[in-house]
Amino acid sequence: MHHLKIWLLIVLCVSVTFVQSEKLPKKLQSNFQVWEQNESYLNKIEGGEVNVLSYNTWGLPIALFGHDQAKRFSKMSDSIINIHADIIGLQETFHPDLRDKLLSHLTKDYYTFNDYRCGRTIIPGVEMDCTGGLMTFSVFPIIDEQFFPFPTNEKYSLIEKTGRKGFLVSYLRHGQKTITVVNTHLYAGHDEQAENIRMQQVQYILKVMNSQLIKSSDQTIMLGDFNIHHPDVACSDVYDFIIQKMHFLDSKPHIDASDYTFTDANAYCPNTKQGSKLDYVFIKPTVGGKILSQSRVLDSNQPLSDHYGWQVKYIFEPAP
Repeated sequence: MHHLKIWLLIVLCVSVTFVQSEKLPKKLQSNFQVWEQNESYLNKIEGGEVNVLSYNTWGLPIALFGHDQAKRFSKMSDSIINIHADIIGLQETFHPDLRDKLLSHLTKDYYTFNDYRCGRTIIPGVEMDCTGGLMTFSVFPIIDEQFFPFPTNEKYSLIEKTGRKGFLVSYLRHGQKTITVVNTHLYAGHDEQAENIRMQQVQYILKVMNSQLIKSSDQTIMLGDFNIHHPDVACSDVYDFIIQKMHFLDSKPHIDASDYTFTDANAYCPNTKQGSKLDYVFIKPTVGGKILSQSRVLDSNQPLSDHYGWQVKYIFEPAP
C-alpha cells in the first residue's frame, strides 16, 4: 500500500510514456488436466463449494533494494498452489518476470482466459502489464473476461496513473451455473483525498455493473486489495458503500489482529502505527449460501509479499 515512495522518485526523474509492447501475448499450451473427469471436481460442483484466494503479490515493475524480488518470485507460484484454492485473484503482478513465472506454473493446474503477457513500456527497460496488475486463475473454466481501467484525473498520483489500475471481470463455469469474479486493486493512500478517489472507483464499478456491461450470473464475488480499513479497525465510507449500496457481504464482518493482511508483523511491511485488513473477499448473498472457513494465509515468517493473503471457503446454492 505504501511501499512505492522510492519508485515515485525514480519515475519522476524521467518522462513517462505508455507504449504498447511489440511482444504480442503468446497463448500458453496449458497442461491442465480435464477436471470434469475428476470425481472430486464433480462433488465440488454438486455441493456448490468454492475456495477463494485474494493476494497482493507486491510485484512492482522496478527492482528496489530490500524487496528480494528474485527470491520471492521464484517461490510464489508453489506457495500459491499449496493453498489449493479454486479461484485465485492476484494484484500487483506488474513485473513481467513474476507474470511469466505465475503463468508457467499455475496454468498446469488452473485455467486462465488471457495469458497476461501483454506489456507496455513506461520507461526504457521497464515494462508493466496491461490489466492493472491483476490476474485471475480458476479450476473452473473461464468462459469470458474483460478489464475495465478506472478513469483518472489530475488528483491521481503519477504512480497510480502509471499503474493504470482497474477491475478485471471473469466469468467462470461452475457446472450449469456461472460465477462472476471481480478482481480489483483500489487507490492507495491514508488521507481523505485517497479515500475520495477510492469512493469514485467503487462507484465506477457499480456504474459498470448497472450498465449491463457486466453480465448477470448465479454468483458474484468481488475480491482484491481495497486499501480500506475494516470497520473494526477504523471507519471507511468506501467499505460502507460496498456493503450498503453495492449489496455485497463481507466474508468476515468482525475481525481481530490475526486477520490483518497488512501489518508490521510482516518484515516487508513498513513500520506502521496501526495494522489493518486491506484485502477482502466480498460475496453477493445467495439462497442457502454459508461461509465454511476463512483465514489469513501466506503469512509465514518468510513472507513473499508485503501483504498476506486472504482465503475464504464457502458454499453457495448447490448446482441442480
